[in-house]
Amino acid sequence: MAIRNKAFEKGTALQIHFYARGLQGDKRQDEAFAIFRSNAQKFPNAWVVHTGMARVYSGTGDFDDAVKEMKLAVDGAPDKQQKTYLEGLVRRLEAKEDINK
Repeated sequence: MAIRNKAFEKGTALQIHFYARGLQGDKRQDEAFAIFRSNAQKFPNAWVVHTGMARVYSGTGDFDDAVKEMKLAVDGAPDKQQKTYLEGLVRRLEAKEDINK
């Protein structure tokens, strides 16, 4: 745990986000959500952090805030391919579909 915490101190928003996504892949949703929240505190303006928070809100059924977060992610995404993918997630969230499933 100490090593993980040191890695989080040095990690970028994207690296931490991918770690949390890996936890989701391992069906460790609560841990992933905690990391998404921590990432948001450390990097509040990073576009990828908004995708993580959208996942947290989606997982708790707060689709309005999930849509807001994902739209912020779309605005900040670095390229067209990423924006297109995220726009698809916005549509799913607007339809009140949990993007974590």
